[in-house]
Amino acid sequence: MATMSLAQDRKKSRSEGRHADRVERKGLSPFIYIFAGFLFVAGFFGVRGFLSSSYFQIKEIKWAGVKQIDEKELNRQFQFVLGRNLFLLSIADIHTALLSNRWVKEVVVSKVYPGRVDVTLTERVPAAVEIDPASNRMVLRDGEGVVLEEGDRDNLPRVIYYNPNAYANALALAPLLSKRKDTLIDLSDSENLSVRLKKGVVALGDRDLKKRWERFSKVESDLTRRDIAPWEADLRFPSQVVVKTKTAAVSAE
Repeated sequence: MATMSLAQDRKKSRSEGRHADRVERKGLSPFIYIFAGFLFVAGFFGVRGFLSSSYFQIKEIKWAGVKQIDEKELNRQFQFVLGRNLFLLSIADIHTALLSNRWVKEVVVSKVYPGRVDVTLTERVPAAVEIDPASNRMVLRDGEGVVLEEGDRDNLPRVIYYNPNAYANALALAPLLSKRKDTLIDLSDSENLSVRLKKGVVALGDRDLKKRWERFSKVESDLTRRDIAPWEADLRFPSQVVVKTKTAAVSAE
């Protein structure tokens, strides 16, 4: 019986010890949570204060790919960005604002910590001058036909009656006409691209433009020599040039 009593005492002692330990831990738990919460709040406001500090203020906008656009004008337009917090800056807003410029085709905006914004532009390049025959108003169009601004460029082909379905053919033909200043490419008929010269009109159709123009070049000198004007040269026939004048039609192989 004495043995049994001793074992029971030991068991009771261990049980009371565990209970006291639970009571002690239970009593400390609120203080642990309060202390942990304090550390979290202090850390949160500390990080937030650091991120919103002047260390992350935007001090520079670095532009790349700017050729046609005035960089000084871009700096004036986006002056409001300087001094703002880099973390809070909306890249999408800058991206949208730049794409509203007709000269801008593509934009890449990057944040460079701690205080710089990098902007890389892909600009549209003028490819042709469109002339309004009625008013002589001139506008620059890029390779996709987008109107960039009013103006003229001596080194660009001149087109009239802009037609998006014929524009690509006009640009393909343009290098062949680059040495001539008396040409107007007429886009009014997408199936029959024509070139207006001082003394006549050349009808080229919508295919094999290079071969047809080279074929016309071989007979142009003869037309000039014979002083025939005005004339219409039609190159849409296989292997021949049909020249129409006021009095007759002449076929040249």
